[in-house]
Amino acid sequence: MYCTQCGKPGAGNFCGFCGTSLLKDMEPTAISGDWSNEHRYEVLIQVPEVRRRIADHASRARATMTAEEFLQMGDKLLSPLTGGVPVGKLAAFVQPIYAKLGIRTGRQREEVFAQPIGEVLAAALCALAGAGQKIRGVQQADDGCELEAILPSDLFSFAGDVVVRLTNRESGTRLVAATNVPGQLYDWGKSDRCLDDLLREIRQTLSGMAGWRGESSACRAA
Repeated sequence: MYCTQCGKPGAGNFCGFCGTSLLKDMEPTAISGDWSNEHRYEVLIQVPEVRRRIADHASRARATMTAEEFLQMGDKLLSPLTGGVPVGKLAAFVQPIYAKLGIRTGRQREEVFAQPIGEVLAAALCALAGAGQKIRGVQQADDGCELEAILPSDLFSFAGDVVVRLTNRESGTRLVAATNVPGQLYDWGKSDRCLDDLLREIRQTLSGMAGWRGESSACRAA
């Protein structure tokens, strides 16, 4: 399956590169005019400037070495200590057992933004795309939206989840972001760095969002 927006191969409900829905039977309502208070993912993702910004952030995502790749590199060096059993295979065997035992690591952050939910949701999608954290699920609510993304494996830990929950408020938007890495007791600061980067990128994107409107208005005028 290929994304109709960016042309990248994909699977599941949403494109991991630009966030576009891959569900053929869903026809989101087109939005016209102000989208700043739009909390529905399927509607917001149809806004041209939002899609362009998400794609731009995704194009800047950096590929890093995963924990699996690192362990594979060390297999030859550590084989005398492990009796010839590859460390990568050993870790892949142990991690699910630890996960079933409830061993996990993760962090949670909360912040209230003055901006309306549509703007914060668009900024969150850009931040996730820029970090290479592909969306794998979206849950809609009457007053908000929850994004579930993949927290990729790296040198510090195996893969996990990033969940960003947005709730509409009279005075702005409440955001709760959390990480979860099952089967691992320590992530050596990975969760803290992930959430720090996420919130910093959301703030930065929101600060420049007035420019989006300017570009959009200029395109319509042209």
